[in-house]
Amino acid sequence: MATLSSSFIFLCFLLLPGVLAFAGPHGASYPCPCDCPPQKETQLHLFLHQFPAWANVTNPNEVAFQGWVADHWLITEGPDPNKNIVGRARGYHLLTGDTNNDWYISHIYVFEDQSFAGSTIQVLGLTDGEWSIIGGTRAFANARGYIKFKPVPKLDVHIFTPQTSTSVCPALSLGSISFTSMSGPLVTIYYEKPLHSIKRIYGIIT
Repeated sequence: MATLSSSFIFLCFLLLPGVLAFAGPHGASYPCPCDCPPQKETQLHLFLHQFPAWANVTNPNEVAFQGWVADHWLITEGPDPNKNIVGRARGYHLLTGDTNNDWYISHIYVFEDQSFAGSTIQVLGLTDGEWSIIGGTRAFANARGYIKFKPVPKLDVHIFTPQTSTSVCPALSLGSISFTSMSGPLVTIYYEKPLHSIKRIYGIIT
């Protein structure tokens, strides 16, 4: 029973990025719940290189477990994985369907090139041709956007970020929900809460 409980809690943490994505505002207010500064778009054309831990692969960049795989994929400017490396896709992909083609992907793209060194974007979605960008840091702070990918796989990245660091929002207060997990530790979820309604989850602390 202890093993089942630990597996359940681990699965919840794996799926947390998807929950956070849908917890944010949608509809007319997307991607900002209040009056926001103008958005600027950054377009990148990149290539993603996955090397599974197979017998014929000398330098794999992922580790497979039962039903999911930890990733450390290469991101380059061109189709050659040995040239023009601009970053890494760190995260995992999780088997979610009846076939080996049904995968849920959650990655942090960590940029290493001079233009965006140290900046990140958070990417998630299914293997259906398009992924969502639901956040970022540094040059891509508060990013939203999408990535269209092809089997090569070639990535067409569209990142939208505020042109300024400030926006006009109502006063916010910090709400929280606490509960004891099946494995014992106390889990607290924090979220930003405008005084009239809850708008988005802020984070999680154990």
